[in-house]
Amino acid sequence: MNIPKSKIKDYSLAFIGLAVVISLIAFVDDKASVRRCKNIDIELIDNNDQYYISTEDIEKHVTRNGNEPLRGMLLADIDLSTLEKRVKEIRQIEHCEAYGDLKGNIHIKAKPYIPYARVISSNGKDQYIDEEGRYFPLSKLHTERVLLLTGSYFNKQPDLTSEDEHLMKLVHTIRNDDFWNAQMAQLDMDRSGNIKFVPVLGDHIIEFGAPTNIEAKLNKLKVYYKQIMPVKGWDKFSTVKIQYKNQVVCE
Repeated sequence: MNIPKSKIKDYSLAFIGLAVVISLIAFVDDKASVRRCKNIDIELIDNNDQYYISTEDIEKHVTRNGNEPLRGMLLADIDLSTLEKRVKEIRQIEHCEAYGDLKGNIHIKAKPYIPYARVISSNGKDQYIDEEGRYFPLSKLHTERVLLLTGSYFNKQPDLTSEDEHLMKLVHTIRNDDFWNAQMAQLDMDRSGNIKFVPVLGDHIIEFGAPTNIEAKLNKLKVYYKQIMPVKGWDKFSTVKIQYKNQVVCE
């Protein structure tokens, strides 16, 4: 079979083009294999401008306090998955992603946990909880003003993720409401699950009962704060009970 000369020319040009592309890829791969790490760029994402851990702390951890430096290493010798695992070893970090670029930089994006409340333990080891009820350590860089969780109930809990749906709903409700977030300082829960609140203002204690019927109870309490307290005064009562249906009991 005779192939037209024009076709032969087209095939030859295509072959040459493919060979050039393959050569360029091989050249780039070869350059990448000898390229060295120039810089480490660490970014904290979704941290609400609260720095519970610093970028310097993260770099120290992934480089084992500088004993295993990344700068100057061949990029081909840097295991990005190992870097991610090292960052996730830091208990204040929820998620991490590491990648390199063509300029020789290693980028590490780390997402820290955001505290929703602080558990005050009887053994003196305080911890934060995140929005899902997972414990993580305090920070040496920042102390967040959040609801304090105290009481014997928390001494036995490894976290608040599995069997504490109603409690976490109450914590979320307090945190996400400007009025209650500003008013409530402490939530004390005993072993049977009954809750008392210590407010920021006033010397009274709020007996909430079990973390159920949350909206109804808080609505009653808001009526007390907005209608009764302005008339009776902040220090008129020492106890405000809202656990009973359709009533507020003040003593």
